[in-house]
Amino acid sequence: MYAIVTWFEAHDKLAGWAQFLGAMLALAVTYFTAFALVWRRKRQLKKAAARLLSHGYEAIESYHRTSANFLPFPLSLRQAGLSMMVIVEEINRFPIYELDDQGSRSIARYLVATSGTLHALRLFLDTVANDMEGREANEDDQTIIREFVGERLNFIRDMRAGAELKRPEWPLRNPTGSS
Repeated sequence: MYAIVTWFEAHDKLAGWAQFLGAMLALAVTYFTAFALVWRRKRQLKKAAARLLSHGYEAIESYHRTSANFLPFPLSLRQAGLSMMVIVEEINRFPIYELDDQGSRSIARYLVATSGTLHALRLFLDTVANDMEGREANEDDQTIIREFVGERLNFIRDMRAGAELKRPEWPLRNPTGSS
């Protein structure tokens, strides 16, 4: 170290450059030290968001897969809806708008869509459970439920795979006013 200092003292025109490089190095270290926590937080948020998306998908997929093995009954439908609402509440507590990307194919939008889908499934399952109260379920009930849940599962699966999602197309009314 002493030799370097002596060499710089012998070449006085380089001393200013050495000070400049030292100051820039100090600024770079300060910058990286200051923003390291922010970058780590963003990575943690992105991982947590991906985990929440996975949980939402798994809640739908699990019910769809197991519902083929039994006829539904009101309590099982309400329990499935409740397990989906747990994920919705977890997503609702997540700071979605702290995520960097807010675009149309961003993880933030996917979280909102997953939360809405899970909430809609819970409403559907609760409605079916109320309609089924006091009677035995049949295979038609099972088929209707599995088809609806399967459509939502495919929606979430396509969304996670990055497929282009399209809005539903409503039937057009003919000019005479009847459908």
